[in-house]
Amino acid sequence: MATVEEGPLPYNLWQGESSSSSSSSNPLDAVLFGGMSLLIGVSCRTLLRRTTIPYTVVLLIIGIALGSLEFGSIYRLGKLGNGIRIWADIDADLLLAVFLPILIFEGAFSMEVHQIKKCMAQMLLLAGPGVLISTVLIGAAVKLVFPFDWNWKTSLLLGAILSATDPVAVVALLKDLGASKKLSTIVEGESMMNDGAAIVVYQLFYRMVLGKSSGCIAVVEYLAEGSLGSVMIGLVFGIASLLWLRFIYNDTLTDFSLALTVSYIAYYTAQEEAEASGILTLVALGMVFAMSKDTHRAGGKQSMHEFWEMIAYIANTLIFILSGVIIAQSIFSIGYLDNNTGRSWGYVFLLYIILQVARTIVVFAFYPALCYFGYGLNWKEAIIIIWSGLRGAVGLALSLSIKDASGDPKYLSSETGAMFVFLTGGSVLLTLIINGSTTQLLLSLFGMDALSESEKIMVNYAKHQLLRKAEEFSRICSGSNNPFDWITVGGYATCIKDVCEDTVWPPCTTNHGYLEINDMKTMRVCFLKATREAYWSTFNEGRITESSISVLMESIDEAIDLATQGLHDWNYISTRLKFPRYYKFFSTSVCPPRLTRRFVLKKLQDSCHICSAFIHAHRIARQLLLDYTGKSDNGNAAIVVAESEVEELEARKFLENVKNSMPEIIHQTESRQVTFSMLKCLDKCLSNMEKDGILTEKVVLHVHDLLQNDLEKLLRSPPSVRIPKPRDVLSIHPLLANLSPAIQSDLECSVNSILKTPGCTLYTKGSKLTSVWLIGNGSVRSRRSPFPIHCHVDSTYHRGSVLGLYEALVGKPYLSDMVTDSVALCVEIKLELIISVLARGNGIEELLWKECTIVVSKLLAPDMFKKFSMQEVRSIVDERSVMNTFSSQEVIETSHLSINFLLSGCLRDQSTKQLIECPAVLPCSILSESIPYSSANGTAESSGSCSYSKYKVVKPARIVRIDISAV
Repeated sequence: MATVEEGPLPYNLWQGESSSSSSSSNPLDAVLFGGMSLLIGVSCRTLLRRTTIPYTVVLLIIGIALGSLEFGSIYRLGKLGNGIRIWADIDADLLLAVFLPILIFEGAFSMEVHQIKKCMAQMLLLAGPGVLISTVLIGAAVKLVFPFDWNWKTSLLLGAILSATDPVAVVALLKDLGASKKLSTIVEGESMMNDGAAIVVYQLFYRMVLGKSSGCIAVVEYLAEGSLGSVMIGLVFGIASLLWLRFIYNDTLTDFSLALTVSYIAYYTAQEEAEASGILTLVALGMVFAMSKDTHRAGGKQSMHEFWEMIAYIANTLIFILSGVIIAQSIFSIGYLDNNTGRSWGYVFLLYIILQVARTIVVFAFYPALCYFGYGLNWKEAIIIIWSGLRGAVGLALSLSIKDASGDPKYLSSETGAMFVFLTGGSVLLTLIINGSTTQLLLSLFGMDALSESEKIMVNYAKHQLLRKAEEFSRICSGSNNPFDWITVGGYATCIKDVCEDTVWPPCTTNHGYLEINDMKTMRVCFLKATREAYWSTFNEGRITESSISVLMESIDEAIDLATQGLHDWNYISTRLKFPRYYKFFSTSVCPPRLTRRFVLKKLQDSCHICSAFIHAHRIARQLLLDYTGKSDNGNAAIVVAESEVEELEARKFLENVKNSMPEIIHQTESRQVTFSMLKCLDKCLSNMEKDGILTEKVVLHVHDLLQNDLEKLLRSPPSVRIPKPRDVLSIHPLLANLSPAIQSDLECSVNSILKTPGCTLYTKGSKLTSVWLIGNGSVRSRRSPFPIHCHVDSTYHRGSVLGLYEALVGKPYLSDMVTDSVALCVEIKLELIISVLARGNGIEELLWKECTIVVSKLLAPDMFKKFSMQEVRSIVDERSVMNTFSSQEVIETSHLSINFLLSGCLRDQSTKQLIECPAVLPCSILSESIPYSSANGTAESSGSCSYSKYKVVKPARIVRIDISAV
């Protein structure tokens, strides 16, 4: 490409003037440009507020106009021009470091986490492989089509700069146009991620252009470190910030300051210290904060959004006007480098076409995958994604970096650097003006901004409700003695004129006032949104914790996605209430008991909070749905209400199970809610006294600080769950309480209590007996029956059960698997201690045999005793059982009208001559229909064929007989 010494507008001339002018200019002139830019931004927002024209496009054009006046004409802008030159000469890295932390963090923070999860695969496809393919396509086109004497590395470097859509421009555009949330999430998330990925690719080719050669392995390592390392840095800073925020209560200023500070520090750490992608770091950081934004109270959450929206608006205004100025500077600088400016503009238009073609190839290359993952994608949305591929300030900043580093003909000449800025600036200009201005038209053409039929019904319903309110207002005002003109008043209420049934005012409507929605999906979505608002109210009232509200909000998002299939918010919640597998670590002896109680009980407390809020919110939403639809016995509303009642029943079952297994959790939950309600009541009382003027300002501040300290204390240190100590469990047990004080003292000093999570195994069938387990709280379920046949009913053992005691008395391995069915407090008593207790005599053995009968009866006859609680089984055994011992060779008879358990010894059936070993249940007519016990025990006699069975004692036997009338 030829260069000339002079042209219509010599670049060196205005550059020299710029130097002399800048030497006499005041640095404070930069403030003037910033202030004027903000004033222009406010004016544009005011004038364009009711239009569909993106204000960012207008700002860019105004910036180009200002730059053209200052750099490309004989007219100078005085001090404003000096400020423009100061801003235009800003270092490219400084430009990114000032604006990107605000804009990228705000964009990621404002996105919906649920939709990010759903669209993550689509975003990664476009931001990862899509960037690489686009870089190659653009770079190859530049190398093969353009008449520049650039090598492949230089061409690919320009391809990397232009391969990614700019998040600043895209986010600003979509917010203005009001695109669907799904489409906005894909485009915004992809633009943020692929811009960070493009910077990593840009840095790779930039190193190559400067002569730093790298092998394939080194390139892959560099790309992996630059992308994955960036994400890890963002996650670390985000998690650390959230942990910090946990120690801050009701201090919005600190929340804002911390988020803003961390965004800049994280960007600097990634970009400068770790040599990674600062943009990807900011995206990860913003998403971590976005995941926690549901934990802010209503006022704090709203303030947080308003704060970030405000500073993002300021940053957008400055960066788009500055981008226009830089584009104008590059346009007029190219006049010095090329005597054929028209040809250079032809290159820009050709490059714009190449960009659109490359993006089209990338999107449709991944189109099958984009349709498969997440919410899917149709061809209309694919075209919108292609057309919304805007370029912006990030690409300009990267090209300015190339321009600043150019000058060495061996690597990058000055002409090449200037052409990079010109081509990039032209691409930014054309994509913003052409694509940005016509995206709304494209949305309208595809009907993607039109209201659905259900939404039209809702609009009509809202207008009728406003009309009814206007009618009510007119009745109140009609009794006023003040004269006014109803025609004048009605002339301003144009929003309800199309539904007004009268041509004159005051209005009158005969509409019944009920919302009629025929679409089941829309009806369920309305119900779920009402439930979401009820959750927010519950959270702001302090009835649920921060971790609980996050789960509840996620359940609503998941249920809305599945609204066509029914209400499924409880399905999601039920999976989150389960204990993860890694929680089993807390049930081992390795984990300290204090740590176990903290994590396990915290999980159970949160589960109870979630269930309580779920029930409360569903009741509110059901009532609201019936109030608005007016249908309680039929129609879609009745179907949704019925689905909600079924889900509420499941939640109530969960709470009932927790109440039966760990009542202390329910007590703690209620205590926390009552405490918070009381403190909020006191705060309201204080506010009322302040409004009435009874208290002085100093007194109000003093008492208010005391109340805030109490609320903060409740947040950080809620009422603790009082888990019974081993001494308490032993002292209230019916069996152990009857032992002598000396034995009780030995037990209390020797036992250990362990809090087990659901699914933990106490012991397995056939394993060696080592301990006896006393259930202090919770429930344990037996698995793998001791019978050779399969038993379809598992026995459940609740508080007060002594497991393994029978095996200790008979000296056998464990008879079955015992697995915790809920969170259970298990007291472990070593076998050696049981043996030492038995050695003391004084009738202790008889007490222990009677106690183990309770467990054996439920283990051998689960169908019979499954309907009884442990207390009821204990009463049956105490009142209706008789225990006898028999010597060898004795012949005994058992009645089929009673339940007989062989606890020890061995019998031989006199009719079949088969041997029956303990433990066994002897034939009983009431059991014969459900379980073939005669076969299980080796007896061939059919139950009910006679009233008695005869057995001969082979080894000394112990048999417990329970009267059937009691069962």
